[in-house]
Amino acid sequence: MKNLVLILSIIVSASFSLKAQVEFKASISKDAVMIGEPFKLEYKINQNFDKFTLPEFEDFEVITGPSTSMQQSINFTNGHMEKTVSVTYTYFLRAKDDVSGTQTIEPAEVKINGEFYYSNPVDIIVIEGKYHNPNEDKGKDIEGTSRL
Repeated sequence: MKNLVLILSIIVSASFSLKAQVEFKASISKDAVMIGEPFKLEYKINQNFDKFTLPEFEDFEVITGPSTSMQQSINFTNGHMEKTVSVTYTYFLRAKDDVSGTQTIEPAEVKINGEFYYSNPVDIIVIEGKYHNPNEDKGKDIEGTSRL
């Protein structure tokens, strides 16, 4: 009976430690942007997954993305194998014209072995005023008038 209890406790603790190992995080390149200003949104996960689902970007326009990258390594130390996986989805977004104030980008979702995991939500401040791309209209100032 003691052995059965010991085996069950090992199985339960192993399953909890496997769940705790999944890391799925969202991050942005800027805390605040002007309307129309591009910013980077990244989702990073440390596991292979079956399905990736984005949230709805109601207040934002996707400029580019997804750009994906994956890194995988296997290390053997003292007879133990350690596998490391890192998958990154990168998007460039900008706030739509009618959006201002603090906006929340809701969590994305991944499915791993039949279970769903969610990234953190991300808050970004959208400042009223139109973003001026310094690479556009080099002969005009911010108000769009000629410098001459």
